[in-house]
Parts: sequence; structure tokens; C-alpha cells
Amino acid sequence: MVQAAMVRRAAAARATTNACAWGPAMAAAGTLAAVLVLARQARPVVEAAAWSWRFAEQALTTIIGPIGTARLAGWVLLVAALVAGWRTAAAIGAGAAVLAELAVLATGVRDHAAPGWHLLLAVVVAVPLCGSLLLAARDGCDQRPLPGRFWAAAAAMGLCASLSAAGAPLVADRFGNTVAISTIPVARIGFGALAVVALFSLVAVLALPVAVRRRAVVLLAAVAALLATTQLGYDEAFMSMLDYPVLRDQPAMALALAAVAATVVLTLGTLAVRSREGASR
Repeated sequence: MVQAAMVRRAAAARATTNACAWGPAMAAAGTLAAVLVLARQARPVVEAAAWSWRFAEQALTTIIGPIGTARLAGWVLLVAALVAGWRTAAAIGAGAAVLAELAVLATGVRDHAAPGWHLLLAVVVAVPLCGSLLLAARDGCDQRPLPGRFWAAAAAMGLCASLSAAGAPLVADRFGNTVAISTIPVARIGFGALAVVALFSLVAVLALPVAVRRRAVVLLAAVAALLATTQLGYDEAFMSMLDYPVLRDQPAMALALAAVAATVVLTLGTLAVRSREGASR
């Protein structure tokens, strides 16, 4: 009888832990996404600095413009809020970023980025951050801070994603008054950077509790599927590997395919988590 009672209590505790696992998983996925988006916003600045260092005549006079500067500053503040543990402020900031990107699209302000790309990035961050707060309030779960190992891996991931933008100017060669760039080394740097970013993302996820880890993997896989599929229609890559996306003239189709891909990955991942945890009970 005592053993049966202990088993029931352990099962109840496990069920309670699993019920409160989606919120922290969404917070972790949203945090990693925010760090990656910040790195994406910093890439043009890194690339311009590298060009200026190697070839002063190739330095850009206008790097990201006023809109890009506002984006970069906003994401710096949002990530700083996450580091400080101000998740509510960060979620509000992500929501404000979505509204700001909608305003940019609605007003038709000239922007260097492809239409809708930065809106998609803001949504990818806002949905999990806001969702984690809603789940925590609904289920009455505590919002524990993310572990230090998570933040160390996230910082390394962000640095890799941003510094890889210096790949093209670093491998460029001068031939008289002409500066030539070989696409093969740039592609290798891009793929290598993607691999390192994925590795550090995995290290960050491994720092989380098991129940949270499984759900974070599912969410990050859905985000990866969304962004990877969207790249088929936009040339705003995190890494410079696609010179001309196959659906560049059909971005709406790329977004539709991306939504389908993310939904499929999320559904299958959720079912796999439920099946695994149901079998372990």
C-alpha cells in the first residue's frame, strides 16, 4: 500500500511538473529567438565594420538607416529586459515590435529590408514570450529564471550569428581597383555558422529541466522550420548562402509554406512529447 501511494504521488508530481512545462519552454524558445533576432539586426553593422577594416573604399556610407537603427536599439533593450528577468516588459516590447513593423508596412516607409521579413521575426519572438506569460497566469505556475548555462550558450549563439556577417569581407581579395568575393568560401562560412548556432542552441536547451527541454526542442524546431522555409522567398538570410531564393518573386507563397511547415513540425513534436510522457507513466 505504501509503495502504491508513493507511485501515485510521484505520478501526480510528474503530471503537475509537465503541466507547468510549456510556459518555461515558450519563455526559453522566445528568449533564444530574441537573441537570434538581435544578432540578425547587428549583422549589417558587423559587415560594414569588416569592410571598413579591410577595404576602406568599400565602407558603406549608410549602414542600416534610421529604421534599422531603431530596430537594433529596440532589440537591444528587449534582450536586456530578458537578461534582467523582466519577462513582462520583454513581452510588451515584443508586442510593440510587431505593431511597429505593421506600421512600417502600412505606411509604406522606405526600408532596406524585404517587406514583411522583420514583421515575421517580431512575431516569432512575441508569440512565445506572450504565450509563456499567459500560460503561467492560467496554470498558476512560477516563472523561474533561466539558468546561467542557458544564457552563456545563448550569448555564444548570438555572437556567432552576428560575427559570421564578416565572412564576405574577410575572404574578399583585391585585384587592382576591383574587390572580388568567392561565393564558395562565403557559403562554407554560412553553413559553418549555422551549424555552430544550432550547436549552441542545443547546449542552451540541455541546461533546462527534462520536461521543459522536450517542449523547447519542439518549439525551436517549429521556429527553425518557419524561418528556413521563409528563406525560399526572402533574401534576408541570417547567413549569406542564398543569392537568389527560388520563390523570391512569390513571398506570399513562401510565407504560406512556412506556416504549414511550422504547424506540421509543432503538431508532430507535441504528439511525440505526449506519447513519450504517456508511455513513461
